[in-house]
Amino acid sequence: MARTTTKITYTNLHTKQGTFKVKFEWDARDRAYLVTIPSLPGAITFGTSLQEAKKMARDVIELHCECLVEEGNLVIDDEKRLVNPKGAMVKSLLSATAFA
Repeated sequence: MARTTTKITYTNLHTKQGTFKVKFEWDARDRAYLVTIPSLPGAITFGTSLQEAKKMARDVIELHCECLVEEGNLVIDDEKRLVNPKGAMVKSLLSATAFA
């Protein structure tokens, strides 16, 4: 049976790793928000309220970024900033390319 999504909202969430666009889909049947982060495939969570869904989104972004960096991947937020191994944002990629 198909999901009964009644409302889809997007917002930009600011985390210690950067700013990421987050998609919230209200599922009336499950009475929960399904949360996905388009620029971080596989980063999925949910919340029974929008407030809980936003908190869970921040948590999944932080954990997902930390895992990607530990695996040796470069992580770039939606404002084109690079996330360093400590999880803090570094200079914009636009200024970083000036050194290349």
